[in-house]
Amino acid sequence: MSRKRKNNTEIPDFEIDSLARALLPAIQKLFESEEGKREFEEWQAERQKSQLNKKQNKESR
Repeated sequence: MSRKRKNNTEIPDFEIDSLARALLPAIQKLFESEEGKREFEEWQAERQKSQLNKKQNKESR
């Protein structure tokens, strides 16, 4: 089953695919490392805090 692409840029799909294939191994290696896992957890905590602040701001209006 083919998925529908959402490429709204002037960059051809084959160039996006090539870039993704080149970057994927480095991204996977980062997320498998202890440093990458720690950074991801910090990012998640920061994002959750930001979303909570947005929700509280909406409720206080």
